[in-house]
Amino acid sequence: MDITTLNSLDRHDAVSALTGCCASTAWIDRMVVARPFRDAPALLTAAEEVWWDLGADDWQEAFVAHAGSTSPDTSGEYEEAFGYPYLVFAENLSATDLDTLYNRRLEHDALAELSITATEQARITNFRLRQLLDLV
Repeated sequence: MDITTLNSLDRHDAVSALTGCCASTAWIDRMVVARPFRDAPALLTAAEEVWWDLGADDWQEAFVAHAGSTSPDTSGEYEEAFGYPYLVFAENLSATDLDTLYNRRLEHDALAELSITATEQARITNFRLRQLLDLV
């Protein structure tokens, strides 16, 4: 889909398209209302600005949507420690890198890890938006 198509979707279809990029209801609602976007970079900028304007509850809603995408053994330990599933943008990371990163993140305090996970979600959302617009 291109930016013109995204801009022209009715609300229901726009919500559906954006839900595949980030599952925060507040993020989706604000992105739908922000249309039309001038171009893809304007969409990506808006997505980032809206994300960082949300609160922790909105972020955690998006994190929980990823519950099925991590292995149960690692996600269980992480989720017990932080209250939401482990999330990482894994593009170009080896299995060893992922394992090291996971163990390092388990050592963080809750506030630091929330910020890191929000950053990972923002990276995932950006990638998924670029996929939606056939830019990757």
